[in-house]
Amino acid sequence: MGVQGIVFGSKEERRYFYKLQKTWGKKLNIYHNIPFLNVFTARVELIDESGNIFKISEDEFDKLKKTSIDFVVCDKKDKPIVCIEFDGLLQGFNFGTNYIISEDKTERKGRKEFFKLKLRVAHGSLFPYFILGSEQFKGISGSVYLTIADAIIGEVLSTQEHIKRINSGFIPAEFGYTEEEFENLDEEKKRVIIEDWCLNIEIEADYNNNPIFQKVAELMKETKSSGYRITFLNENERDSKIWTWVECEIENLKHGNASAKIYLPNFNTPSCYFTTHIAIEIAQLLALSQIKERKNHHQ
Repeated sequence: MGVQGIVFGSKEERRYFYKLQKTWGKKLNIYHNIPFLNVFTARVELIDESGNIFKISEDEFDKLKKTSIDFVVCDKKDKPIVCIEFDGLLQGFNFGTNYIISEDKTERKGRKEFFKLKLRVAHGSLFPYFILGSEQFKGISGSVYLTIADAIIGEVLSTQEHIKRINSGFIPAEFGYTEEEFENLDEEKKRVIIEDWCLNIEIEADYNNNPIFQKVAELMKETKSSGYRITFLNENERDSKIWTWVECEIENLKHGNASAKIYLPNFNTPSCYFTTHIAIEIAQLLALSQIKERKNHHQ
């Protein structure tokens, strides 16, 4: 017997843990290698993706007692918010409760079934649980330290804040109306006000929680870019149910337009069912980074 050189599964895993700490450490607590049942109570009734109630078997429960989660993201009171498994071995990701590996890797049935079990429990608990490979932890570009993993965490936080504020209810006074005045408006006027309220909440939630969204806003202002165009791609290379493809062209009169493409898995996970929003923001960030490089080059 002896002592391991590091407490992480690999040097890569350690590096990405500290990357998460650097980005999120002031706002959130990040933990490594937490026992699975410290986060989930797998003995309770759970709900599958079809809305059916199920329970974990004794054999499955015994397996879960012996496993852990690579990265657990918590609030400052240590309430879990997001779980991330780092799959450095097969570079896989989750699509719903399915586990999909990189095309150049050989599938391992036992590993796949174990990941699917973890995902079933997480989804049955309506909790965001991700399997990510190395690509999701690398900087988005040579000049951008932020990662796809950061975008995912930001998306979960934004979604949760959005839902919480919507559930708290609409307050007419925020738009300058009393309860009676608002009720006396015609239905079309009320609909427009409610839609504006929902949109403002979504935008504010993104600004408050997603560093990708914040960086895009910063670069749009810094480069004085005037607008953008989004194209949703389907190049017939990847399953459109599993993948989101986006191209963004940023307009900039002084430094010239720039475009960038991005494809991301549709993780189909609670609080992040689709990655369209994330893909748009990352594509914008990549294009804006090109414009910033031109701007710096000409200074």
